[in-house]
Amino acid sequence: MVQPNSQYGNSVYFPYAAGSLIAYAFKNESIGSEYSFKGFVYKKIDIDKVLASMEEPYFVGFSCYVWNYEYNKVLAQKIKEKYPQCKIAFGGHQVARESDILKTDYVDYCLFGEGEEIFKKLLLSFIGKESIENIPNIMYKKDGEMFFTEKMRVDIPERISPYLEGYFDELVEKEELAFSAILETNRGCPNKCAFCDWGNEKAKVRLYDIETVRAEIDWMSEKKIEYCYCADANFGLFERDEDIIEYMIEKHDENGFPEKFQATYSKNNSETVFRINKRLNDVGMCKGATLSFQSLHQHVLDNIYRKNMPIESFHELMSLYNKNGIGAYSEIILGLPGETYESFRDGMEQLLEGGQHMSINFFNCELLMNSIMNDPEYMKKYEIEYAVTEQHQYHVVPNRKDITEFSRIVVSTSTMSKEMWIKSNIFAVFVRAFHNLGLLQCLAIYLYHEKKIKYSDFYSDLILYAQENPESICGKIHLWLEEKYKEVLGNSGSLTCTEDAYGELTWPLDEGAFLKAMKDRDVFYEETKEFLIKYFDDKELFENLLSYQKNIVKNPYSKGTVLSLNYDFYSYFSNIYSNTYKPLEKRKHSIKIDSSDTPSDLPEYAKRVVWYGRKGGQNIIKKIEYID
Repeated sequence: MVQPNSQYGNSVYFPYAAGSLIAYAFKNESIGSEYSFKGFVYKKIDIDKVLASMEEPYFVGFSCYVWNYEYNKVLAQKIKEKYPQCKIAFGGHQVARESDILKTDYVDYCLFGEGEEIFKKLLLSFIGKESIENIPNIMYKKDGEMFFTEKMRVDIPERISPYLEGYFDELVEKEELAFSAILETNRGCPNKCAFCDWGNEKAKVRLYDIETVRAEIDWMSEKKIEYCYCADANFGLFERDEDIIEYMIEKHDENGFPEKFQATYSKNNSETVFRINKRLNDVGMCKGATLSFQSLHQHVLDNIYRKNMPIESFHELMSLYNKNGIGAYSEIILGLPGETYESFRDGMEQLLEGGQHMSINFFNCELLMNSIMNDPEYMKKYEIEYAVTEQHQYHVVPNRKDITEFSRIVVSTSTMSKEMWIKSNIFAVFVRAFHNLGLLQCLAIYLYHEKKIKYSDFYSDLILYAQENPESICGKIHLWLEEKYKEVLGNSGSLTCTEDAYGELTWPLDEGAFLKAMKDRDVFYEETKEFLIKYFDDKELFENLLSYQKNIVKNPYSKGTVLSLNYDFYSYFSNIYSNTYKPLEKRKHSIKIDSSDTPSDLPEYAKRVVWYGRKGGQNIIKKIEYID
């Protein structure tokens, strides 16, 4: 079974989807007696080595995602060349009835939709226990001709766990890797978001047996699995989800594992989601709570069949998360039908005004193979155009020997031109790099509250300053971004970058922009003085605020400092983050800013502060105390 994933440092995911298919199929007595399972291909290793490890394979199944599709195609072709009698099947999120691989001569079968039951039946058909014509949701070839069977929903009557059946035990024992695990407590999604490849599957949520879920958590804890990601579409939707978290925390308290937990949280049960994240945060297991919107423009939401929480509720939740020191991040998608530059910018403004200062993660809309948005009629209706880019996986070490994977990025719609798309991307990067990651955050917040300058106006003016000063650090970042996005429009670019000073990892462009500015931090602040000073009448206040701003962002060149100030900025901003505005108090005092835990090594700094801290303001120094 082939489900190769990228390696993040020393960490890689178990091939959970492939494991689930095998565990389910081999519970069948006929399959258990007629077949033997030879193992997983779960990393992108050299294809010749994969071929050398095979001994006359009868059947190879491929689980396909946007990040492994091209690799899978090359491997499948090589297998068919070497073993022409081998049966090859493709399935997974990247496989649809319109996929290019259906017409190739090296893929014999394609499986569409939920896979366990039809995968089992496919294996049974090879030994005469099923009729292939009666298996739903597959494509098969006969005498060189392609046939499609009936399209229908096929749920699994019972989930069989690959963890508990022992299919991953050998991987843990033989590999010196830190494996990450997928936890699935239910399956199905009641929503129909057009951009998501679950949207076409809109289905009632089926809960899995709670004892099996607990046993899987036991397994993860015993095997010392560091990171657990929950694959549920809406974790926190059910009351029992709090019990699941409590059980996981019990196991964590026993031996320290799992270390971290992350989920895609329910959009419609905010109180439960808050309680879950508070409990995780209390024990250091929280990877950040998601407060997603995708868009804040009602017309766009109508176009993508989505509803959001009211912005007033978001404001209250942000206050609650901030008061409890819980990292919370919001997600917004660029390129959705109906969005314009103005509506996208205004949506970012609403999130900032709602208190989301630490983490607005924006994503370019990716045209997924099985999404509603990929339907030709939908694309025609909204005049959707896309560019093909290198598949943008962040925080991995790129290997030029690897087979390149690709993404389809929406770059134009009936309401957003390509020029607008570039402008929107640059605006979003400036907000992420200079506000969320902290470089100008305090200055923008102060000006919003005291001078009534909108966040969107402040960062639009910063972009204008960058354009007018191309030799400045801001200017060079702007030119770099323009070039990157133009390359994407030409189908030759990437939405990732590498920064030599910070090691070999790939970075999203917003983090890349932050790292570029941080590399010349003192020069950056000296240059932007020219831009900032126009907003301030009181020079003393400005110098105090700029000094405070510079010193509360973690940087690899400092372990902290003592600041003597004439204004109490620490209390002022603490109140604002908690949604309790109080006027800035003028008083002489000193504060100690402790950044002793910030790495001095640039690659380690980038990894721990920028990568690990991207979902919750971990790049802002929290250890601050008054000393007089």
